Amino acid sequence: MKVVQVLAFLLVFPVVVSAATLRGVVRTVDGHPVANAAVEVNGQRAATDAEGRFAIEIAAGTYSVVVTRGGFQPAAMSAATDSDVVITLRPGLAESIVVSGIRAEEKTPVTKSDLDRSTIERDYYGQDIPLLLRDTPSIDTYTEAGVGGSGYSYITLRGISPTRLNFTLDGVPLADSEDMTTYFADFPDLARSLQSIQVQRGVGTSTVGSPSFGGSINLESIVPSSEQSISAEIGVGSFGTKTATVGYQSGALPGGYAFYTRLSADQSNGFRESSGYRARNLFVSASKQNEDSQLRLTGFTAHEWTQQSFLAVDSDTLKENLRANPFGPNDRDSFGYDLGQLQYLRALSPSTNMTASAYYQRGYGWYDLSTTLPELVYRYGLDGRLIGTLLTMSTMRGAWTANYGLHVNEFRRDHTRDNVGTFHETLDNYANYGTKGEANAFAKFSYDAARWHLYSDTQLRTADFHYHGDVSIDPIRWTFFNPKLGARYDVTSTSGVYASAGLSRREPARSDLFGGEDNASVSYDLRAVRPERLLDFESGWDYRGTSSSIHANVYAMEFRNEIASTGELSAIGALLRRNVDRSYRRGIEVEYSWQAASRLKLRGNANASRNRIHTWTQFYDVYDANGVITGSEPITFHDVNPVLTPSLIVNQTIEFAPSSKTTFGMTVRHVGRSYLDNTNNGSFVAPAFTTFEANGAFAIGRGTSLRVQINNLLNNKRVFPSGYSYLFLTPQRTIEGISYYYPQATRNASVMVDFRR
Repeated sequence: MKVVQVLAFLLVFPVVVSAATLRGVVRTVDGHPVANAAVEVNGQRAATDAEGRFAIEIAAGTYSVVVTRGGFQPAAMSAATDSDVVITLRPGLAESIVVSGIRAEEKTPVTKSDLDRSTIERDYYGQDIPLLLRDTPSIDTYTEAGVGGSGYSYITLRGISPTRLNFTLDGVPLADSEDMTTYFADFPDLARSLQSIQVQRGVGTSTVGSPSFGGSINLESIVPSSEQSISAEIGVGSFGTKTATVGYQSGALPGGYAFYTRLSADQSNGFRESSGYRARNLFVSASKQNEDSQLRLTGFTAHEWTQQSFLAVDSDTLKENLRANPFGPNDRDSFGYDLGQLQYLRALSPSTNMTASAYYQRGYGWYDLSTTLPELVYRYGLDGRLIGTLLTMSTMRGAWTANYGLHVNEFRRDHTRDNVGTFHETLDNYANYGTKGEANAFAKFSYDAARWHLYSDTQLRTADFHYHGDVSIDPIRWTFFNPKLGARYDVTSTSGVYASAGLSRREPARSDLFGGEDNASVSYDLRAVRPERLLDFESGWDYRGTSSSIHANVYAMEFRNEIASTGELSAIGALLRRNVDRSYRRGIEVEYSWQAASRLKLRGNANASRNRIHTWTQFYDVYDANGVITGSEPITFHDVNPVLTPSLIVNQTIEFAPSSKTTFGMTVRHVGRSYLDNTNNGSFVAPAFTTFEANGAFAIGRGTSLRVQINNLLNNKRVFPSGYSYLFLTPQRTIEGISYYYPQATRNASVMVDFRR
């Protein structure tokens, strides 16, 4: 009871510390002011004004000041409060200009959340990147195997599926070009090799790869450091989870060379039966630094072996066996993924930089699915290759900053099916392939003058798709123009307001064009599924003070011809979707952080939304009295919630550091109820759920620490964030059906030992 009283006292009466101000100015090497540079001091952040000046209120003392700005090298120096400092930024060869070109700066009028390296290290315990991002606003996630870091995991942003989100690593698109899906199971332990992550919600800034529709997630890899270091982690956890990794920074080598590498291995039995996972990954980054240029090679080679669990389980079965899985131990896959990028960065002048890069990706492997005949097992093969090139340029002239980019790539993927069981007769086997080419160019301009920050962004994109298989299908080409405009006004030195509007259009995925078929059985009209269009309006206010920060925004995402999920799966587990005329996502998001006391910090976020499809037609199978399907009947619904789009998501975290060597944390997550289909039948829903997580970190020696993570602390056995339903009409003309869910793990824990030298 006394502990609770002390915590309550600290929440109401935080420790008061003497405040002071640290001021300074940021300039280029030729003396020009640098506007909109991000300045960080002891966790506090600010941005420079049009004259390059900044001011941060903070407790009196001496601090390390870190300044970053797209197109420039980060700079750091020590400075005392109540004194003016001058910081000079050199041309940006230590940061990929591709990354800075597609990301939003500190005061760009875009709704976003940034995770720096320290945040990633604090929150990462081996889970996939979708689960790592759960603490950012409006994100919901689930895993097929039920536990993070085991198999396939998925993310939705504002209720929008991952096929309509843009994922990049150092500017390279990660989603496959045909179905625009990113499978993070193919990138095991990638988070340990990331320097930062930016999550943009809504249309956001122009990027490469599949268009930023519901949002974009930009990953930046660790660059080789000038300091030599080595790190290693080993960990164990529930459900047979084991992980081991070792990383090495070479530091500066003779001739301007440096490299970073990390080798990782993971395995888990999965929460659900027969959902085990094994993976390994080798990540490498190497650079050659010259006086005004840099050559950098970045890439990884990874492989995973997974037992299938992509089908959900009916609710009656889950009451008897929460870990049930319709697949058996022989339903499995094996996929490898290779990615390599060669970048040439050059400073053309103190205020102009360019990057030319080329990249190669290959995702290859197979998955086996059993049939009703025990001796017949189908093996589905996939082998995709993507080759692309990017050219970007960044220039700054006084209050003006411009970023230009040109991107071209070509994709080909082979699809096959063969029998691998003892059934020797060839049965419905096939081979086909698709090719997709893409080219896009963007130009971004920002103007920073006094309190005003203006922004414009235009993108021209074209893509074409060709299919080669058993039937002849005419190719198709799409061309889109995607403009954005925004403005921000600094109300005070610590707060500001912004508004933006953006248009984004994008083409259907291959599975949309073929109705979920992997091998087209008819000559589809590829224009039957129309491109979808989004008009996105964002407006927000933010404040960054001495001990607290808050960001609040409202959004209205207005869709035409949205390619909406039907709540069904195809025979190979692909989500089925079709166009709807009009729909929208509208809501409010709040994200905050408060240093309530010297050892106590609160942070959290919330999303409340109203999401609607104006008109939806559901097709029902009709059964007779003998249980035989006699036909299909449509029923039209109006003003319905989109499938799996909860109207409320809340995250709340409390961190307590009793000493410099020990920290504790607890996170509460609540996800509201959502529907399993677009008819909004109250009998077929993904129920609301609340989970608690606890963690602790302990320094146990020089460079050695111990971390403990406990998920689903209160052992909630009804965590069903995703699923689908099957609805039908009975002979009595009543609607009945079956709900299917992906059960998430009950209470589970992991322990990790971290060594750093």
